[in-house]
Amino acid sequence: MTTIDLQTEPCILDRCQRTAEPGRYTCEPCAERMRRWLREIDDYAATLTTAPGRGGDGGRRSPGYGSRPPANLDVIAALDPRSVAHVIGPDDTDDATRSIIGTVNRLCGWVHSELRRLDADHHAPPRELTITRGTGWLRGYIDWCTRQVWADDLADDLRELHAQVQRLAGNSTRPLAPCWDCGGPLWPVGDTDTLAVRCGDCGNSYDGLDLLNIGQRLAFEMMGTA
Repeated sequence: MTTIDLQTEPCILDRCQRTAEPGRYTCEPCAERMRRWLREIDDYAATLTTAPGRGGDGGRRSPGYGSRPPANLDVIAALDPRSVAHVIGPDDTDDATRSIIGTVNRLCGWVHSELRRLDADHHAPPRELTITRGTGWLRGYIDWCTRQVWADDLADDLRELHAQVQRLAGNSTRPLAPCWDCGGPLWPVGDTDTLAVRCGDCGNSYDGLDLLNIGQRLAFEMMGTA
């Protein structure tokens, strides 16, 4: 946690050299990056499967390594609300798999407690919290969070969770196309029974006929550049 003069100091996030916005501890690009992490945490999480062979490090193992478990244990841990990362002693590292929903729930609780403590105008997090609802609620308060002295701590937690979920998703999630509205990356969302995409920048979602139109437009563009 860093205390600064908000007039001319640099953004405190991730060694950023830009100047913080007036009244904030961060610059706007870093605030938007936090929102993007939250959107992508939701998008990546929607693609996770416990079946081995998708996400993670993958690759051929050395002879004699042993048989693979019938499920991706890291994904199981990430999807279990009870999973937490532990740091037990000086020789241990905080690299255990974290529960995605558990971490989102904890961050919502933290931000909500600060909103209440400072008597800020707000809505409570959803009662029946899901990854989608929790990340959506947090996105709505990123602007307020960047005005708090602990904005860098929140960013660290979001960065770590985003990196974990991205690693677990592996190559199963790559941008499928540019967004129809803003040109940002369109990510697959949903499960095997649902085909849809969501923009990682503006958050717009497309399915059904809209998704077909995007595919047709891309096909025409590829034909035009061939």
